[in-house]
Amino acid sequence: MGEKNFVEAITNLKPAIISRVTNSINKTIGKSGELDHYEIVWRQLQNISAMEIVNIIKEKFPNANIIMPKSKSTYPDIKIEYGRKLFAIDIKSNESQKDPWFDMARLDTIIQERMLPYAEEWELIIKYDSETKKFLKAYFNLFREVVGIRKECNGVKYRPYDGKLRPKSWENFDNNVIYWSTKDSFLKGIKNSQIHRWKVLIQNTLIPALNKEEKKEFKELFSN
Repeated sequence: MGEKNFVEAITNLKPAIISRVTNSINKTIGKSGELDHYEIVWRQLQNISAMEIVNIIKEKFPNANIIMPKSKSTYPDIKIEYGRKLFAIDIKSNESQKDPWFDMARLDTIIQERMLPYAEEWELIIKYDSETKKFLKAYFNLFREVVGIRKECNGVKYRPYDGKLRPKSWENFDNNVIYWSTKDSFLKGIKNSQIHRWKVLIQNTLIPALNKEEKKEFKELFSN
């Protein structure tokens, strides 16, 4: 199976992944339907979900080499080696009380550290209620389909001070809104946000700190 067919095959497993993850979480939390204490919800949901996804991939692709990092802070949660290519599945959980705001990647390193090493990436998102401690829903999408939009520059959504990409809203998830349906559009969105972020930083932070001579020197950088 080639790279394109493998990507399609994993994407087509979306219903099975969501169903089995949902059933496994519900079975694990039992009759009370409540998750453990807030501080360990993320770890609890991640472990349950990861094992179900790994089992599905092993069933469908017995020749795939699956790697799960020992450290919870290592990306990705599930690395797949298949046909001399690397693929990634990462798992995130977020409370329903506010729109998701988890780290996804960095504007300054996403090409080198994410898009070049991995032929494709997916995200499993777990939605839960932090007040009732109830598991609500699971979503499974391509990485780029999870990324939100920064409308003022028609670029990918990011946190201004460090340039970390941010996901779309819960409303977008539930309405299946996808801002970056192709890799080309995603790359364009990344570039738009990179330019926008640096322009804002230069205007608001750098220029006010420069004297006349320093501004002249800075301007000369763009003449070559």
